[in-house]
Amino acid sequence: MRPLSSSNGAPRTWLLPGALVLTLSTASLSALAQSSDDDRLPRLESTECATETLNELDAECYTFHGEENWDEPNGNSVALPVAVFQPEHAEGGEVPVFFFPGGPGYSSLDNRGYLEQLLDDVGERTLVTMDHRGFIHAEPTLECPDYAAVSPYHNIIHTPAITASLDPMERLEAIAPQVTACYDKLTDEGIDVTQYNQYSVSRDVDEIRRLLDYDTLDAFGSSTGSGTALSFIQYHPESVRAAIFGWPWFSHLRNRPPVDEFYTAKQTFTDVLARCVADEPACRELLPDWLQAIDRARRTLDGHPYVATVEERDGSEKRLYFDGAAFLDTLYLMLPAAYAELPSLLADIEAGDYSRLHDFFLLDDYNPDPSAPNYALGYFLSHVCSDMGNNRPTPEDSIAAVQREPAVLGFEPPWLCAWWGEDGDVPAAHNDPPQTETPALAIHGQMDPCCGTRWSEHIAKGMPNLQFVEFQGLGHSPVNECRSTMIDAFLADPYARVDDSCKDEVALESWVIEPPR
Repeated sequence: MRPLSSSNGAPRTWLLPGALVLTLSTASLSALAQSSDDDRLPRLESTECATETLNELDAECYTFHGEENWDEPNGNSVALPVAVFQPEHAEGGEVPVFFFPGGPGYSSLDNRGYLEQLLDDVGERTLVTMDHRGFIHAEPTLECPDYAAVSPYHNIIHTPAITASLDPMERLEAIAPQVTACYDKLTDEGIDVTQYNQYSVSRDVDEIRRLLDYDTLDAFGSSTGSGTALSFIQYHPESVRAAIFGWPWFSHLRNRPPVDEFYTAKQTFTDVLARCVADEPACRELLPDWLQAIDRARRTLDGHPYVATVEERDGSEKRLYFDGAAFLDTLYLMLPAAYAELPSLLADIEAGDYSRLHDFFLLDDYNPDPSAPNYALGYFLSHVCSDMGNNRPTPEDSIAAVQREPAVLGFEPPWLCAWWGEDGDVPAAHNDPPQTETPALAIHGQMDPCCGTRWSEHIAKGMPNLQFVEFQGLGHSPVNECRSTMIDAFLADPYARVDDSCKDEVALESWVIEPPR
């Protein structure tokens, strides 16, 4: 059962079992609002929605109050917005779906299209979503806006991590101080950044489940949120019936040395060329050495980088440098949009024809003032670095990794945790491979170098009831009808084999095979 909000709009408070629970009248609610129980943690209050989008979609909104440090309360608390969407034709006894947002740190509470897609995915089931601790609608919000200007993850293609210089060490120096500055800012504000991790978030979610009076939940994670959902299973196995891992990014692989993970992801590029060669004889003629084509293009750009000039806000000009590492980093991000043209792009680069690179590097989209409006970037760093636990690298580790493979600068962010400040407060077993009988469905996009099926192959060793599917031609966060169809079928019977015959409903684009100009 889900508790009802109060009729007069006053906050209604729910306490954990062990507290006195009464059927409350309006008068008793008023008395409760003035009682000491209002300061008790954890508690859940019926409140105004955090965003207008939640109002427009008829969400029932709450605020959850919990300890910043659940294991050793430190006097700090967190407040999280929670939204419950009830289906129009609810069936009794239906298990609610709890959504675990990704990013890490991306708030979807004001993104109508995103929320409507989630509602389509879960069908006639209750959906519970929220901003996790540290997000932009939570208190405290872990804000570090200055980090947006240098972030390899949020500034994307034009970040200094890729374009500031042809010297990888100079590019590293543009980023590392901002990571330390963010850590110092948050700790100076009295925030215990070690507590903003998947372990603590899992406890928050389980307390919310109990306060909403749900016996169990189905967990639905998006990207890094799938890693959080997996942690939820690890720490609260009795609370979860089934899980959906959407385009998952699990800490069990994410926290490996970045060079290891980069080269695993890089294999996706060659897999694309292999498909082209199998589909089109002309592709083999264009790239007879297709197994070497990625590295030869990189070597060409290392020897003769692509240099572009862009305009800053004040009208001054700035030069951006794109070497071989920048090419691989950009391809990692752009593969879903670029895969059909990749064979011709590689052939052009090797021939010294850079005419396609202006569009490939999205120079017309250059933004002199980058920002990440839906992210609390302090949370992003805290989550990524805290979840590493004592596997966090030292500066010497990350410098050596960059010297060995400069492309990790624009790749996934764990390498920068060397400058974060301290390890996260997580159990020693936090990064252990999962071992669970929980049924799960993992969804991947074929053109997603980040989070391909290797993630599922890895965790399947300890999850015998895991099914996974790869959607043809799609990238990260694939959106198609098949996605919602399979999620609905899985949630109806998590132990049954899901029909994945629709996985190729999105056709591959036609290969662009043109000789060098």
